[in-house]
This record gives sequence, C-alpha cells and structure tokens, in this order.
Amino acid sequence: MPCVRHIVVCEGESEWAYLQRLQGFLDQQPILPGAFEPPLRLIAPQRIIAKSGTFGSLKNRYRKTRAENKKASIRIWADFDLYHRNDMRCAELYALKTAGIPDFLFSFHNFEDFFALHLDEPRLQQWLSFGNRGHFANPLHAIDYLPEFRQIVPDYVKGSLPADFITWDSLGNLKRNRAGRPTSNPYNLQGLGSFADFVIGEIERGYPGRL
Repeated sequence: MPCVRHIVVCEGESEWAYLQRLQGFLDQQPILPGAFEPPLRLIAPQRIIAKSGTFGSLKNRYRKTRAENKKASIRIWADFDLYHRNDMRCAELYALKTAGIPDFLFSFHNFEDFFALHLDEPRLQQWLSFGNRGHFANPLHAIDYLPEFRQIVPDYVKGSLPADFITWDSLGNLKRNRAGRPTSNPYNLQGLGSFADFVIGEIERGYPGRL
C-alpha cells in the first residue's frame, strides 16, 4: 500500500501537538511486508501553524504553503467557533471563499470538543452535559469553558497532549463518538469539512481493520 501524505495547515499549537502525537503513534505500528514507510503521513511543520483561526490567517498560510508545495495534498484544520459567531466576519468571508481555497476541516466547535470525543463514555457524557447547557448552541470562549473542561480532564494543558493520549482505544472512541459533536451552523455555511471524519477515514484506509 503506497504512503498517502497530507500537509496540514493548523490553526494553533493544540492541533499541531495532536498531529505530532498521532503521527508518532502511527509510526510505531507494524508496516506491511515490502513497505518502507507507514501508509499515512500527516505532515505539519511548526512553521506553518497559522497561530489564528481567522479566515484571513488560514487562507494566507495555505497559499504560502501551496506555493512551496505545488502538487501536495494540503488540508486546513481549524476550530469552528469563530465561524459560528462570525467573529471578525469569519463566516461571511468563508461563504465567499474562492475555488482555490479548499473546504476547511473543522473541530466542532473547539479543539477541546474534538479532544473530548477521544474520552471514555463517563467523561464524554460529562462534557456533553456541559455543552448541551449552552456551549454547543453558542460556543464559549476558552476562558469560560476551560475551567469546566479541567474538571473532567484535570491535567489538561492547552497546546500540549500526554504522550499516551493517542491509542487504538482513544481513536476507536473518536470514531464512535463523532455523532455527539455539535452541529449548530447559524450562518448555514456550506462546504464544512470535519477533521474527525477526515482523520478516521484516512486511518481506516491506511490501517484497515484496526478501528
């Protein structure tokens, strides 16, 4: 099976840290006889972190990365909260994006919402209970939701992940729990990709039968 490579333009340090942990985990898996490298590589050089989830920042970082990698598969991973609230006109600008900019792959709504999908059932239910009290319909800012998140994951540090966070069990949780993610889209934006769907699909292609 040939190796499939995707360059991922990340919104921030949390997404970048996740990709480093995920690729490190995949690199430890046995490869097929005759293969020379893992079947999937998610490439995210630290220099292509956008350091902002605004449409303009991600668009500009994508265009610079595309200019340096003309034939590569390049994906954009961002949080949806700015687009849900239309902060800095993100929803309006996304609705007008040109054909040269791919559909973004979103965490719905924040990285912590995506993180929670990897948790066991009791802790996921705690987060869903909190989110259903308002966060999922009108995403809060980190200063407001992080204290609640740390009640569920006490050692969580934004921009960092435990070395053992990615396992086949946690990825299996992500696969099953995707149905519980927020779906609110008040500006009725079209072309909204899901990073959870993307990464599970790529892992299932590269590692059939593991999830």
